[in-house]
Amino acid sequence: MARSGILAQLKPASNTLSVLYSAPSDSSASAVLTVANDGTGSAYDVGVKDFDQKVTLDANTYKLHKGDIITSHRFTLGSAIAATSSLVGGSLITSDDGEKTAKFDSYYVPAYTDIHVKDILMKRLTVESVTGTFAAGETLTKGTGGNTTTALIYDAYLENQVNYILIGPETLNGSGSAFAASDSVSNGSGASATISSGGVGTAAQDFVFSVTTAGGVYSAYTLESLSLFSDRAYRFNVGDTSMSGRDFKISTTVNGEWGPDGTAGNSDDGTEYTTGKTTSGTAGSGGTAYVQYDLSANSSPAQAYYYYDGGTGTAANSGYGGSQQNITVSGAFTYTEVYVYDLVGTWANGSDSFTVDATSFTVSAQTSGKWGYIRSFAGTTCKIVLGLNSSAWAGSDTFLDLPRLGTATRATATISSVDTDVAALDAENYITVGVSNGNNEIDKITSIVLAPGERMLVKTTTNNNAFTLMGFEDTSTEFTLRNYESQ
Repeated sequence: MARSGILAQLKPASNTLSVLYSAPSDSSASAVLTVANDGTGSAYDVGVKDFDQKVTLDANTYKLHKGDIITSHRFTLGSAIAATSSLVGGSLITSDDGEKTAKFDSYYVPAYTDIHVKDILMKRLTVESVTGTFAAGETLTKGTGGNTTTALIYDAYLENQVNYILIGPETLNGSGSAFAASDSVSNGSGASATISSGGVGTAAQDFVFSVTTAGGVYSAYTLESLSLFSDRAYRFNVGDTSMSGRDFKISTTVNGEWGPDGTAGNSDDGTEYTTGKTTSGTAGSGGTAYVQYDLSANSSPAQAYYYYDGGTGTAANSGYGGSQQNITVSGAFTYTEVYVYDLVGTWANGSDSFTVDATSFTVSAQTSGKWGYIRSFAGTTCKIVLGLNSSAWAGSDTFLDLPRLGTATRATATISSVDTDVAALDAENYITVGVSNGNNEIDKITSIVLAPGERMLVKTTTNNNAFTLMGFEDTSTEFTLRNYESQ
């Protein structure tokens, strides 16, 4: 049902331009403005504008159109949500307690995802009589008291009904000795095993990966491949000091330039994959050196890439690559962050959740942002209508543009300056200026029509004029909103 009656009332402070009424994005308003004086004559101004803020963007190349929804507010979810979920642009998200709402805009694809790489001297242990489960990141131990031997586990897996544990360099304590056949080993959390006869392999250097932080759990991903998504970029951080002298690369063929036989210069040699590749810094520098691959730069990415060391001048480097040193690429995208807008209520991190397709997702964190709609974009000048409950945009704020082509890459627009703010009018926005309203008199402006998204602002020279806008709202599609639709 359309609103009618009093649409807005305000008695503003003296000489303060204030927003009296904002027409919704889906409704127009027909109204009469009454200005009532309370005893001391005072002049007043009235203006109408079709935007909240007029800003200058950092470029004129953005694909922005009337009605485009823009937002920089994100929910971080406690668990990943699949791209195949029922959420589409404009879907209403309701908190599980029914008290808060938000509208879904789109999935958030990070600029890049960090993967940390180390070069570790590892050996493979063949074990039997296994109870419990061993996992990467745990410590393998034998011995008791002060006479123990420990090593960090980088992988544990079952292959052809044989159990293997990959460990890093051993630490010998007291009279502890290197791991050997028949040793009983444990992880300190209930798992135990015995090293098989002939079960201690030869140590060799290899790459291990952490998908969390530089101090996180590193895994060799022997059978369980490192799985990446083809719609985003991955930054392999090679700054760890163990990576000094290493040349981390990927290829669409096993062992890249080394080829499957591990010998460079033969007919089976492959080539380095370089599409979307960027680098920074020096491997092993202890800083943030990286090798980055933007997998979305290839419209037809491979199903798997093989990592290796590109230093073909040293024969030992061939051991870093092989058929099991692979990265799988998936198009079954999932996301841990989503863009939202038109928030109602205060969403609490860590406790508020919402349900999609019978699965509950907890809002674990939020990236505070603004939201709204594009009124117009010409040159670098952009008019913005603020969305429901949004704060005002500010200089340096960013948002994504909305290409009409769903396969196009979205660009990030940056606000260089706010030229006309929410409580401000340009000269052409005034419909009356300096109108005198005498002692206890009433003035009226009739036949006012405000289109969707238009705002009425008022000002009085002294705090003696009260403004009342009376009328009704009618549903209107004149200002049609649009979410980005990827294909």
